[in-house]
Amino acid sequence: MSPFNFTSLPAFQYPALDPSKKAFRLVRLLPPRPALLPGAYGTLRIEIIEVSVDASPCYDALSYPWSVPAHLTSPDRQIIVETEGDFSGLYVYRPLELALLHLVANGTTQRPLFVDQISINQGNDPEKSQQVQLMRDVYAKCARTVVWLGPATRASAQYFDYVREISSQGVLSRVMGPRLTRFMHVFDAAMDPSVEVDEEEREDRDDLLDMLRRFGDRFPLDGYADVLDRRWFNRLWIIQEACLAPVVLFVCGSQSLCFDCFRAGALFYSIYNTKWVCGRSEATSQRELRRRNAIFRKTAGLVRIFQERKAIHQLGARQGLYDLVLKYNVNDDQAKIGASLAEDRVFGLLGLAADDDKLRQRVRVRYLGTEGEVIQVYTEVAALLLEQSIDTLLFAQFPKRTGNLPANTQTLPSWVPDWAMDLTVPVGYSALKEPIFAAGGPKDGARFRLDEVSRRLTIRGVLVDRIARVGERAHRAELRPQIVEQIDHRWARMFFDEVSEFVRDAAAARNGGGGAGDPGEETQAARSLLSLRLCDSGLSYRHFSDKLGVSAGPERLAALHGAISHLGQRLLNSDRTAAAYHITRVYRTVGITPWYWVPGPEMDNLRICALDPVAAGTVACAAVVDFIADMLGLCLASARMSWATHYLALRRRFSKITLKPEPERLASIGIDPQVVLGADMSAFTSNLLKNTGRRLYRTETGYLGLGPARMMPGDSVAVFHGGTVPHVLRGGGDGPWEYLGEAYCDGIMGGEALEAGVGVEMSFILA
Repeated sequence: MSPFNFTSLPAFQYPALDPSKKAFRLVRLLPPRPALLPGAYGTLRIEIIEVSVDASPCYDALSYPWSVPAHLTSPDRQIIVETEGDFSGLYVYRPLELALLHLVANGTTQRPLFVDQISINQGNDPEKSQQVQLMRDVYAKCARTVVWLGPATRASAQYFDYVREISSQGVLSRVMGPRLTRFMHVFDAAMDPSVEVDEEEREDRDDLLDMLRRFGDRFPLDGYADVLDRRWFNRLWIIQEACLAPVVLFVCGSQSLCFDCFRAGALFYSIYNTKWVCGRSEATSQRELRRRNAIFRKTAGLVRIFQERKAIHQLGARQGLYDLVLKYNVNDDQAKIGASLAEDRVFGLLGLAADDDKLRQRVRVRYLGTEGEVIQVYTEVAALLLEQSIDTLLFAQFPKRTGNLPANTQTLPSWVPDWAMDLTVPVGYSALKEPIFAAGGPKDGARFRLDEVSRRLTIRGVLVDRIARVGERAHRAELRPQIVEQIDHRWARMFFDEVSEFVRDAAAARNGGGGAGDPGEETQAARSLLSLRLCDSGLSYRHFSDKLGVSAGPERLAALHGAISHLGQRLLNSDRTAAAYHITRVYRTVGITPWYWVPGPEMDNLRICALDPVAAGTVACAAVVDFIADMLGLCLASARMSWATHYLALRRRFSKITLKPEPERLASIGIDPQVVLGADMSAFTSNLLKNTGRRLYRTETGYLGLGPARMMPGDSVAVFHGGTVPHVLRGGGDGPWEYLGEAYCDGIMGGEALEAGVGVEMSFILA
């Protein structure tokens, strides 16, 4: 290398790419320039070459986490670009520099690399827009994708060594490969010895059990957690980077694992952990259970990659853009997948969409870096997704992040989903693509149009009624759950009580305000069924009716409802008892006024003090003694109750947990063990949690339902053609409507609102 002054290198100037040739750039790694200090990293040297997708070049692609520090607004690490004997400087971020230096030192790849941070001129937005449309071909046609997870730690090195060891046994590759179709049955047999298996399945089962005996207790939980915590797993762009390529290699420091080995490690943990849970009969520390549950939640990023690679390379079943946008942007209770730019939440998924997907072909890719442009992109994409399903509106949730700052001159329309915020599965869905109701009739009945200038959506539907009253209670999750998210039983009981009040109120309104004995009043059984439907937006009522039948289903739900209500009432009673022992409330609780607080007649007191001061002193001393005794007793009683309350709270938070509670213990507090220990209780409480924050409402004509927390009296309930659930809107009159969110409205969830005489057919203009 010719000598030169490193600090005075001219800035590298990117030659323009010819869009008509589908050209892109590759990076060839050169031996680094030696460092001045022994043992330090040298200065990275590269060559940048231009190639065409159609020329089928041989190269690798690098996938890595950007990990840009918050205080940096531009790259700060200079590397040397060599071009025909000339030298120029190019700035990159430190994580990329470190990754490339490791790859050079380890000799991981001898091929040129596609490195997005270098191969694409990051300061040229038109080029970025053009190159993003090539990413599908760039990653699909590379020889392999090299995944850089970051420098190694002692824990990650231990995990990589462990995975190589268990993979070398050949058992996991066998059950994941040629015998994959039988794996779930083998898995069940490994968990339960009573499951019948044939000779081939017995071989796999016995080999897995043998591996569990030899390797299970050695599983490096900390190492697995260390690897899963790497930033790479929480980047949206890595989905297509790792899933389009034919081969994937994971690199961590100087160690590497192929994709199948990495997958084998994750599979073995699932087998080992399930066996561990099934075998726990004794009490287990909450710390250990939280640790394992945390690892389970961290596997979400890895599972996404496994599923997408299987769909692309094994099943050949690519999804449409609508399904992809929902899959990778609706995070529910999981951590939101990261994206450096808001536009990438759509543009970063285009390469995964099916070739014949018409929505993908109509997306306009552009990067301008302004909030207004993001709003425009999200609005255009929302209009495209509405063509696929009118239920795209259900993801217009609040509070939004994009365009929500006071300084912004443009805001995201109320009907447009903000893909950058945390989004949840709609309440009216059992899963992301499985609606429960059909309030708007057939899906193909949707009718709408978008005014691109004003960003207003005109949509046909039925105005059902206006809201007359809104409830005050709402479900909420336990503030300090033991292991996983739990429903707050106290709030659930108070919500159930408010539901009963609303049902009585609506019945009185429909009866013209008559009393309980009026003819035509709803029967108690009908009210009970209505209360069961309203407790969680009709989800559990529909679930158990479909599962057990129209008679047994509600009975099962009533038992579950009663168990939650009973436990909630016990907790509320305990809270009242503990509050009653507060020292300032003891007198009111007891209801007795001590004799020394009751003054005698004034003249009698003066006479006793004047004629017999010794007797007066004796009475005063007795009063002081009784007062001190009473205060000590009150303080002791209050302290004992306070101590007991804090002790129970600490024991619940830190004591060991038995995964299989004893039925006798549950029965001792009045709860049927068969009701609360089954899968049905889990389904019911999950539905209650889906309604967290939602409130009751009653319309002017007596419709009851649940809606978003932001609704107020005067808002309206509407049903749009082709939608699955009703919606709550605000405004109307001479102006546009504001979209507030989805709603449950009992009595119109099956398309009844579209029948004559139920509501008013009209066009809604949403702003």
